[in-house]
Formats: sequence, structure tokens, C-alpha cells
Amino acid sequence: MGLIARYREQSAATAPAATAPPVPPAHATGVVHHDAVADDGTVVHHHQRFEAGHLVEWEVDERPGPWALVRRGDVLDPCPTGVARPELVRSTRVRIGDERLPLPMFDELDAPGFAGVERVPDACLRLRYQLTDTPVGIQRADIRYQDSLRSARLVEDWEEPEPDSPAAGAPELFVSMTFRNYLRMRTGELSSLEAIEDGGAIDGRWTLMLLLHGLVQDPAYVATLRGSVVVPAELAWWGEVAPWIDHDPPDRT
Repeated sequence: MGLIARYREQSAATAPAATAPPVPPAHATGVVHHDAVADDGTVVHHHQRFEAGHLVEWEVDERPGPWALVRRGDVLDPCPTGVARPELVRSTRVRIGDERLPLPMFDELDAPGFAGVERVPDACLRLRYQLTDTPVGIQRADIRYQDSLRSARLVEDWEEPEPDSPAAGAPELFVSMTFRNYLRMRTGELSSLEAIEDGGAIDGRWTLMLLLHGLVQDPAYVATLRGSVVVPAELAWWGEVAPWIDHDPPDRT
């Protein structure tokens, strides 16, 4: 049983269980490695093994795994499910080997490659961008395109722009997609439209959708996304299955 029973006991004692989706994602099969960092800097390595969305093993490891989701807090801290504060996104890391890397999408917000996108006069747009089912909950970003030049920042909620800020008077578009599809889009496995179609959402005038589609097809834009760090595939779906941990019946472990 390992940590599974301890987690369920703690969850039942502290709060009512969250509503679970009707069926766990069948694509979630594999091992997810974790590094839990305490306030004093102590690191506890542990791993979770899933089969078709169900947690079947959760154990503490004596040595670090080949990669890990690095989060501050206790081993049994649940996966956040609400909108993530920018500070939480910034403090969460992905360890690959000995290297600690920023969590996607934070790792690409200030990527210098976007500066190479061809300038297009009047290609101005304000994008409310959202990723669901990430390892820190829902990630949000405020992305501006001013004459096709991109600027972006993490936000907890979107606010009306300052009058003199980039694309302040430009029309607005909302785009949401799952974290898993976002990562598949970065590697080129999915197009931007395919990533939105499967579990995502878009809200805005169709002309804005076409404008954004044209901007993200720029060769420099595509090359920047393709140059992003490729994270382990298991991390892409962990945010989907983590809420299921305290819903699985005990006999599955």
C-alpha cells in the first residue's frame, strides 16, 4: 500500500473528497517521479505508478529518479486544482538528471526566439491563454501581440491593460487547452487547432482566431516552440490523474 493508504487517510480527515471525473484517463500509464522539498531544504524522493489512470503504487525512494516534478511541501500534499498563483508556477521545477528546469509554460514566456518573428503592422491582439490539468492546477498567461511582437507574463486573473501598455487598445481572444495537448503542440505532434479541439476552448471573433493562427505559424515562432525542453510524457498527464488518487477503491492497490 505504501503512501496510498496514508494519503487517503489524510484526505478523508482534512476535507471532503473533490468530485472526480466519471472515468480516469486511459492514456495515463507509467511512472511519475517526484521530489518533495521541505522548508529546511530536505528532499524526499518518491514515485507513483499508474495503470490506465489508476494509482497502483506509491513509494518513497532512497535515490532520486531519472527525472522528477519538484514541488515545495510535504510528500502527501495533493495536486493543486484551482488557478495557480504565479509564485507557485515559478517555484515549481522539472528535474531532468541533475538539471532543474522551469515548468512549462513558464519556461517559454520570455524565450528570445520570439523576437525573430517577422513584424506585421497592425497585427495586434490581446490573448487570455489558459492551460488546464497542469501539475500546479490551472496556469494562466496574459499574452500581447503588438505589430506581431509577442510579450507575455503569468497572471492569476486577467485585468484590463494600462492605456500605454502593448496592445492596450487591441481586441481580445481567449484560448484554453489541456497541459498534455500544449506539450504535444510544442513538439509538433499536434497543430495548434488540434490542441484546442481536444478538451480545449476558444472564445473570440473568428478574424482574431485567424490572426493568431497566422502568427503562431511564423517560422521563428515554430522554431522557438520546437526548441523548448521536452519533458517526460508522464508529467504531461499527471495533473489529470492526481485528483483520482483518493477516489480509487482500496482494492486497486
